[in-house]
Amino acid sequence: MIRLANAADVDGILAIYGPMITQTSITFEYEVPDAHAFLKRIEEVLSFAPWLVCELDGNVAGYAYAGKHRSRAAYQWSVELSTYVHPDFKRRGVAFGLYTSILEILKLQGYYNAYAGITLPNQASVAFHERISFQSIGIYQAVGFKHGQWHDVGWWEMEIQPRNNYPSPPKTLAVIQQLPEWDLALAKGEKLIN
Repeated sequence: MIRLANAADVDGILAIYGPMITQTSITFEYEVPDAHAFLKRIEEVLSFAPWLVCELDGNVAGYAYAGKHRSRAAYQWSVELSTYVHPDFKRRGVAFGLYTSILEILKLQGYYNAYAGITLPNQASVAFHERISFQSIGIYQAVGFKHGQWHDVGWWEMEIQPRNNYPSPPKTLAVIQQLPEWDLALAKGEKLIN
């Protein structure tokens, strides 16, 4: 039910993400990318972190991924999380299940900090992130312009695991997929979806 994304998921993911681009300011992207360009995004993320999909009834019900927080070396232990759920599958625990699994995987990889940027107002996303222990850390005022108006972005953070002063570089997905904890991480999120 929860697994790594692959090329066959692109159309299902774009069916979720495309309307977010064209109809909302949740994402600051203006143009819906084509399938080839979007597959490149997925492959780039999978080179260092998880991009998960939740499949229900043969459909992509939702997805979550961890992007780099910033590109400089000192940021390598921090990621930004995003999740999107198809309207037909809302209120079934899809986002909660995806985030539960992705956070477990990121912990196995050796990441320490997760961040989420939320275009405001978006009470549902704020409540969701705070329910799973993200803490508000500030607001970028009028940082993005879309659909004829300026938008604030709030930032939330979560400590994935206790920090130490000698962190090893995060492990690749290929390394941790060999661990028994991999299947447990996926299953932990799956149990929360109904």
